[in-house]
Amino acid sequence: MQRHLTALAFAVLSLATSVASATDVTVATWNLGWHLDTPLATRWIAACSQKFSKPAQGELWRPDPAGAKTGWQLRWGRDARIEWDIGQLPPCDVWQSRFKPVPVTEAALAKRRQQIAAVLATQVNADVIAFQEVSSVQAVREVLPDGGRDYEVCGFASHKVQRLAFAWRRSVATAVGGCEVFAPLALPERPVKEQPRPGLSVTLRIGGKVTRFMTVHLKSSCVSPLEGGGGNGTRGQLASDDKACLVLQAQLQPLETWLQERSQGVDGVVMLGDFNRNIAHEASLPANAPVRSRGQATDAYTPGVRSNNLWREVNDGVPVASRLTALDTACPLNEEATKLCKDAKARVLDKPEMERLTDAKALGCRNPIGLDHIAVRLPGGTGAGMVAEKVALGFLGRTLEASDKRPDPLLAVSDHCPLRARLSL
Repeated sequence: MQRHLTALAFAVLSLATSVASATDVTVATWNLGWHLDTPLATRWIAACSQKFSKPAQGELWRPDPAGAKTGWQLRWGRDARIEWDIGQLPPCDVWQSRFKPVPVTEAALAKRRQQIAAVLATQVNADVIAFQEVSSVQAVREVLPDGGRDYEVCGFASHKVQRLAFAWRRSVATAVGGCEVFAPLALPERPVKEQPRPGLSVTLRIGGKVTRFMTVHLKSSCVSPLEGGGGNGTRGQLASDDKACLVLQAQLQPLETWLQERSQGVDGVVMLGDFNRNIAHEASLPANAPVRSRGQATDAYTPGVRSNNLWREVNDGVPVASRLTALDTACPLNEEATKLCKDAKARVLDKPEMERLTDAKALGCRNPIGLDHIAVRLPGGTGAGMVAEKVALGFLGRTLEASDKRPDPLLAVSDHCPLRARLSL
């Protein structure tokens, strides 16, 4: 009897110690939408403010002091007929009002930085933050509360201007080694112009446990298997010949390789960021739907085989330590937003529904749901049942041009809403 009581006491003590050693932290991901540090922003404004001319029909618009239009007045968009490298500087139509580019001023960008800092401090308030579309570490420090005084920040200066970064509170986490750029995700074998973004990882010791974080910003424009629209009916169909989907398809193998290899030797893994793919829509497909055009998701990669489902392909649970749980996303703003976010997990919202969700009195951001995700493998748990919450930007998500009463425009802080979750590490 004494032995049984001793064993029971030891078990209770072990459980109590385990619970006590767990540390609750808030993690967040936020795509800041072409966010530039101050010196680079100054250069960008000057570049967009210069004159351009078009020598002849069919040729590119190019800088010309005698030109008729500024960069703010040109027609941009994908593959714009303009002499411009968007790998180095954003296009001039990042901020638009009534579908026209808004000329940006230094004062407007300074106001936007203050607003981002306020959102991060009062609404996001995270211990670990993954950023996408930031130009540098300095760009992140400029928008962290108190200039990042309480945070460590890491990023990189290679690749293109849409970069990634991490920030974490010194009082909560300590880095184990430095940040690592995962270049294979950028498909370096392709021409530079056609390369997407790399990944970025950092390993943090939090509450005695070691957790590896990976942030991604995958290829855009191949969002949902439920879309099926587009002129050729292939929009969103990952295994199709759609140009954007082919690039995203090529990113699956390196992403899965990272997860298989780097999930080992740590207590937990958190993968978060802008996946540019609606994982909830993929999860809504029948469980027996084929993941690959040939073979199983757990089979070794074979050239020529395509996947129909990003998440089931990458997150196939082999090895076991690589199995992640994608957190459910909620919009705890009001009853309508909550319902729309729930409905959006299994179907594509129609235009009026999306307008209600993106309205300034609701979430406010132009890309409110379906792109940003947090997936986890936690120490001692799977993360099942945990929820990631959208942070509403409201009126901070709108852009208004300058006017007689307002000499500087008001710029949306981002086209994405932050996503945050409370985790036990």
